[in-house]
Formats: sequence, structure tokens, C-alpha cells
Amino acid sequence: LEGVWGGLAAACTGENKEGGGEGEEEKEGTKADASSLAKDLEETLVVSPESTAAKAPIEIEPSRQPTQSQSPTPLFVLYGSATGNAEHMAKDLAASYQTALQSSPSTAYFPSVTCCPLNDYKKKCLDVWSAPPASPAAKHGVLFLCSTTGNADAPENADRFVRWLKRKSTEPTRPFRHCAYAVLGLGDSNYDVFCAMGKSIDRK
Repeated sequence: LEGVWGGLAAACTGENKEGGGEGEEEKEGTKADASSLAKDLEETLVVSPESTAAKAPIEIEPSRQPTQSQSPTPLFVLYGSATGNAEHMAKDLAASYQTALQSSPSTAYFPSVTCCPLNDYKKKCLDVWSAPPASPAAKHGVLFLCSTTGNADAPENADRFVRWLKRKSTEPTRPFRHCAYAVLGLGDSNYDVFCAMGKSIDRK
């Protein structure tokens, strides 16, 4: 489009002339050339009501999206928050996905969204994470949002989850082997240990 408008602007300003001698004959023909150009532009840009182009609407082919089956499990959005920032972001993400799901359910991979504190992992999430999906290539979707408080400590609503994650008995079970996840760590860069909880969750 930039090329189209650039060419149109150049035509209107006369910047696209080739050759361009500076004799008297060109000066005398300037007015006639301008009138001819204006007439040409009018004929080119104005579509008459009787024309086919005016009657037929322009059809734009919709973008083709790959066909995919829905996941049988929800999208999990879990948060650990001390001041409310991580909680607000998590709930905002969940609400955005819910809006997208309602507006276009056929294109959404997850049929629903579950948003809760990290400490609710055992009650709302663990049984689902531990079960293999119906398809070997499929994964459960999990988003972690966790802030860091004090001296690289977990928020109160995430401390049980972090302790469970760090247990030696947890690692062999590989609780996230059936999950595809993303981690957002929040923290204060003025502290020596920055985003410790986000990094810890990602490592495990």
C-alpha cells in the first residue's frame, strides 16, 4: 500500500516525470498536463453507480486456521501473590481467555480455564496433571505466575506448593511430565536474589 500511495502522491505532485527539459514548451504545457492528470485520476478513482465494481462486494477470503481437537482438560492459571500483582495478572489472563472462549469456542484449544492460588494445586490440579492426555502428543496447559517476597521467599498462598516442589520425593514422580507450561516470575531487581520463586518453579 505504501507503494500505491507513494506513486499516487508522486503523480499528484508531478515528481514522477521522466526526462523533464526546462524549455518554454514544457512550461506552456503545464496547465494542460495538470488538467489531463486530474481528469485521469477522476476516471480512475471514482466508481460509477452503474459499474459492476460498485454493485459487487469485495470478498476477502478468511484466514485458514489449522484444524485441531480440543483438550479434554482446562487451562490452568496458578498464582502466588503477596501484594496482589501476580493475582491480578493471573485473573486478568483467565478472564481474557474466557472471553476468547465465549466469542469463538470452536478455535479455542482448552474448553475452560481454572484460576487459583498455587497452594490449591493438590485440590484442583494434581490429579489432572498426573494423568496422561488422551493423545500422546497432547499436553495439559499450565501458566504459573509467582512473585518473590522477603529473602527469596514464596508468598503465603504459594509456600506449600513450593515446599512440595522442592521435596526430594517429588522429583522422581515428575509431576509435570504431561504438562506444557510457562512461568512468569515477579520480583524486585533491587534484591540480590531476583525472581527467585519464578526461577525455582521453572527449574523443577
